[in-house]
Amino acid sequence: MTSIGVDLVKIKRIKNLYYKFGQKFLDKCFTEDEIAYIKKKNYKDETIAGMFSFKESIGKCLGTGFGKDLKFKDIEICHDEHGAPYALAKGREFYISSSHDGDYVVTVGSEKPGRTKGHLDIPEDIFKLYKQRPDKSHKGSFGRTMIIGSSKSMLGAGYLSALASLKAGCGYTYHYVFEEDDILLPLSIKHTEVILRQGNILKDAKKMDGILFGPGLGLSRNKREVLKELLLGDNKLVLDADGINILAENVDQLYVNNSQLILTPHILEFSRLIKEVIPPGPRLYERAKEFAKEYKLVLVLKDSVTFITDGESGHFIERENSGLATAGSGDVLAGIITSFLAQGYGIYEAALLGVEVHSLAGLGAAEEKSKTSMIAGDIINGLDRVFKNLEER
Repeated sequence: MTSIGVDLVKIKRIKNLYYKFGQKFLDKCFTEDEIAYIKKKNYKDETIAGMFSFKESIGKCLGTGFGKDLKFKDIEICHDEHGAPYALAKGREFYISSSHDGDYVVTVGSEKPGRTKGHLDIPEDIFKLYKQRPDKSHKGSFGRTMIIGSSKSMLGAGYLSALASLKAGCGYTYHYVFEEDDILLPLSIKHTEVILRQGNILKDAKKMDGILFGPGLGLSRNKREVLKELLLGDNKLVLDADGINILAENVDQLYVNNSQLILTPHILEFSRLIKEVIPPGPRLYERAKEFAKEYKLVLVLKDSVTFITDGESGHFIERENSGLATAGSGDVLAGIITSFLAQGYGIYEAALLGVEVHSLAGLGAAEEKSKTSMIAGDIINGLDRVFKNLEER
């Protein structure tokens, strides 16, 4: 059954509030776009009263009224290309209508059926897994990630991972590059919020809450030695791309691994690890489970259907989306997972939540752009919508 909210406001009452408090009244009740619309209508009393009443009717439609969980600015009154009004609130869209006789304005609101603007179908178990962020916090509350990635020929890979890590909520994100690659200058032009460094990786790794090794990194003796030491250390570590390719040269390193480890291979990279090509199907997923159990790690086996396993549990993400088949998509996923590690999630939870959030961001990007035209940066931008839905639950 569709809920309906009805409100009646005396125009003179709103007029008196505006004349008494002026801009403070507008700033408390309306968003910047709404104030711009009111200005466009020359601050007419009927316009301000109507916008105010619209919000009251939506508050009643939601069944909550205004209080701790619903503020006036949580509801936005918009207008389509024809000037017809509609409302957005809590990831939902509402029909609204009004009428006035010079003394009073009456408004009606009802929720628009079907998928609403900004709404994503998030599984209930993801709402339960996601940790709401306390407002009384600081950067250090949300961890530090170290992204070890990029090389001369793959400058953007580590950049995408670092940006995704920061966008997924990590307090501090550091992007470390190797001096041998000579890429500090071009990356310093691209990075603003991310902290770019070319220093002692192994020394600084001890201060980090989550480490990603491999996106676009390339292969060298020095990089192989760094990975060997990271595996021996007590780290929360994600291996992706060239990190997995280096590991595939000597998988036995995993027998002496002391890290809490997540591997994020696509099927071809996994075949390099197990020295066998297995097509998608029950046998592949069983082999993935065996691999994770043998080496005591979490495996994220990427394909159009992604399989996550720690050797005991297994979880499929079957939200297929051809838009995710774009260069850099995996780098974004690895950055998101590492961000969740740094924020205090366990390795299985970080992997599961990371894949779900990445998938949902891709879904939003495909709806906003298209499956054909979306690129990795669009997935990062799609994180806004995902976290907005998670926070508004």
